[in-house]
Amino acid sequence: MHSIETPHFLIENGRARPRVPTQVSNELADHIAAELAPLGLVPDASAFEHIFTETVLAADPDPMRAWTSYYGNTLRRLCRPDRGATDCVATFARIYAHALSLIRGVTVLDVGCCFGFLPLLAADTDPRLKVIGTDLVPASAALAGRISRARGSRARFAAADLLALPVVSQAVDTVLAVHVLEHLPAEASGRALTQLRRAARHRVVIAVPLEEVPDPTFGHVQAFDLPTLARIGADLDAPGWSRAVHAADGGWLVLDRAAPAYCPIG
Repeated sequence: MHSIETPHFLIENGRARPRVPTQVSNELADHIAAELAPLGLVPDASAFEHIFTETVLAADPDPMRAWTSYYGNTLRRLCRPDRGATDCVATFARIYAHALSLIRGVTVLDVGCCFGFLPLLAADTDPRLKVIGTDLVPASAALAGRISRARGSRARFAAADLLALPVVSQAVDTVLAVHVLEHLPAEASGRALTQLRRAARHRVVIAVPLEEVPDPTFGHVQAFDLPTLARIGADLDAPGWSRAVHAADGGWLVLDRAAPAYCPIG
């Protein structure tokens, strides 16, 4: 039997499994990308998700305990952004903190929330906020919902397609789409921004990684730099909206709906 050992995995006959099941956090993403992707074991997002899930579940015989531990380990680090660290959790701690600083109003929709870390952090950070996270994958939204209820969080979760958001126009104050657009083909970006803008009463906050080429390991299908991000915003310029692009652990596009003009009566 041919086997290969990496710091965190044992690969036998092309299948990777954790060497020693331990408590895991989202640092697992770094280990998979660094140790397994160069071996050709992570050709796409589906393979990544399979290895990721198997590794989390190997940490405890009870699946809910395994996921609860994973969430707890990750959220503890996400609550303490480290400016100097470059691992996945530290980077997203800074990204999430920046996203939270850009929220306007008290109702928030986080689109494409995946595990739901950002809605959970938002609900814990500011008791005024009413936060809903959505994801295209029903199982992801359901898991985040179970964890939220187990933690006593006010964050709520639902399955929804970004390209056809099941919400009325101007449903929430701020709409977040953090590391979502890179998973969509370029031709879908316009439809996505139209939906995000329709749902927002005040602001849309979009964050993307800055890459020269899309990283298939994480399911990226388009790459962004700041000029590309600015062009997407410019392509959808519409009366009553302003836009701004900046860099902070990736690229950010912020769209603001202008306040309605004051019309005195009498």
